[in-house]
Order: sequence, then C-alpha cells, then structure tokens
Amino acid sequence: MKDIDFNAIDDEVYAGENIIYGAGYNGQLLKKLLDDKKVPTEAFYDDDKSRWGEEYCNKKILSECELRRFDRGKTNIIISSMYVEQIAEKIRKLGFENVYTVLNLLLQKDTEDFKFYEYQNNREYLNSLDCLISISEDSRTKEYFEVIKKTVLEGKAVKEIIDLCCGEKQYFLECFKGKLNGLNFVDAGAYTGDTVRELLTEGIRPTGIYSFEANHENFIRLKNFSESIVEEIPVLCENYALWDTHTKLGMKFNNYNARIDLDSEEITVETTTIDEYFKNIKIGFIKMDIEGAERRALTGGMHTIKRDRPILAISIYHGLDDIVGIPKMLMNELDNYEFIVRHHSYTYSETVLYGIPKEL
Repeated sequence: MKDIDFNAIDDEVYAGENIIYGAGYNGQLLKKLLDDKKVPTEAFYDDDKSRWGEEYCNKKILSECELRRFDRGKTNIIISSMYVEQIAEKIRKLGFENVYTVLNLLLQKDTEDFKFYEYQNNREYLNSLDCLISISEDSRTKEYFEVIKKTVLEGKAVKEIIDLCCGEKQYFLECFKGKLNGLNFVDAGAYTGDTVRELLTEGIRPTGIYSFEANHENFIRLKNFSESIVEEIPVLCENYALWDTHTKLGMKFNNYNARIDLDSEEITVETTTIDEYFKNIKIGFIKMDIEGAERRALTGGMHTIKRDRPILAISIYHGLDDIVGIPKMLMNELDNYEFIVRHHSYTYSETVLYGIPKEL
C-alpha cells in the first residue's frame, strides 16, 4: 500500500482506472480532491450491498461482481475508509495489485474536525486524561488515553493513532465468544444493518435484536434487510432516536452522518429512552454508535443497565468531551464492571469503550 501525496500524485494514479473504496463522507471528500487534481475516477465500491447500483457523487457504486471485471494489474483501488487493514485484506483476496491509502488526508481532516488545539491549555481536560491513564489496568486502554493526551498537547492528529488499531472485530471482541448467544441485543445506531450482518457472519445467535435508526431513509433500508433475514434471527426495527426523554428533536445531515441537532426544525425524529422501551424486556448487550448522543441515551437507560447488567459497546469518538466523559460517567455509575478501550480504525474514529460485568 502507498499513501497518496496530493502535492505530487504518482503518474500511475493519473493514468490508471481509479476506484474509490468507501462511498461515505470520506469517499466524497476524496472524490472532490481527485477532481480538483484532474485525476479520473471510474466508480465507487462499498461493502454495503444495499447500496450497490446506486449513484454517489455522480459515479456508480459497483457490485462485487462488477468490481471483479476490472483489470487486477492496471486498476488502482484508493481506500477512503479508516478501516485500512480490514479493507486491504479484502482487496488482496480479490487479486488487485495497486492499493492506495489517503491516511495523511484523513488525519488532517481529524485535526479540523476534532479541533485538538482548542484543548491544549485545558487543564481540567488534561487532568481527566491523567486520571484515566492512572486507573486503566489494561495496557492498550492506557496507551489509547496516552495518545489522546499527546494529540491534545500537540494540537493536531499524530500518527501514533494508527498503531492503536486492533485486529479484533468491532463490537465482537474475542473475549465475548460463547457469551453472546441467547441474549437480547440493542443495536443503537443500526444504520442499514451493518452490525447485524457482522453478527450473522460471526455465527452469533441472540434471542432478539432491537435495532434503532433515527434517519428515515436508513431505517427503510434497515427494515427491508431485516425482513430478508427474518427466518435466521428476529430483528425489530424502530425509527426512534435514543435520548434521555421522550420528545421530538431536530436532525441534520439527513444522510450517512445523520445526527441530533437541537437547533434544527426542518427534520425531526421521535425519541425514546432505553428505560421506557425496555421496562419489561431484559437486555444482555448494548451496542451504541449514535453520532454524539451516547451520553444522553445512556442517562435515559441507566436504570435498565443497572438492572440487567448487559455487556456494553459504546462509541466514544464523536468528540473530545466524549472520550473522557463517557468512561467517567459509566465508571462512576456501574459497580463491578471491567472497562477497556479498543480502537478499530487508522484514524481517530471508531473507538469503543467496552464494559464487561465481572460476573461473566
């Protein structure tokens, strides 16, 4: 693999057939940069099968069958995703020889999105990181918080974040094996069913899956997917956002990155709480990736979490405040849990705090 230098792009990128792997926000950003440099792009490819055949940024999202028709020796696959290691392995299995990444670009974007420099002189924040470093018994968890501290002190993304990427499946760690069958799963931020697809691939068979997706378009795709696997596993889909009260809230980016926006009035979504929805249902596993609403949703579910003591897989990467705020909140509220952090990408995204009840 080779990282593209946008100041001096290799001739073979200009001359070859270029396919962007990853039709999300980063793929859109990459397509624009390639267009600006007059680099031709043939198409996109994405692992989400429900999107195959769609148009994205005026280019087709190829199916795997269509991707295989391209010349393995002449086609350039440019990875826009932060899941570099996992995707590179898939590309190698497909036989493509020319693989490019844009890690420098993605790290630059992280600096702009996270604004690490705004926390450089925030002594309270740095003290919170020091506290998490000191109490973390797991070495990889300690390393993660140490890298975040270095990042904040430097005020920009650092390449050490790449070394933290673990090889374990996101949400389904090796230590969970044999413990997940027969549980009720809560999939908060279900998108179009990608976590459920992974769960099926792993051979996990919960009693039921309760999938919450706030974005209506994604919800329709999620529902269609769930109906296609109804004989394998029961999936109940809900077009709710999880929050700490039952209300209606605005949303922004009615797309891949749809999230709660308290100031928006154009697009609204109904909310519910974990405590309200699951007052008569026992839950055993909560996966939560809801674009920065995690703390509010956890607050609205704390009674149920204390009652049922589920395994937790909570995203903490949507903002610097979440990186320290969510661990501090759960460590203060929950007794006899082991908390570990695992980082699942080559950028600052996809960091998950796992909470494991010590009785398991």
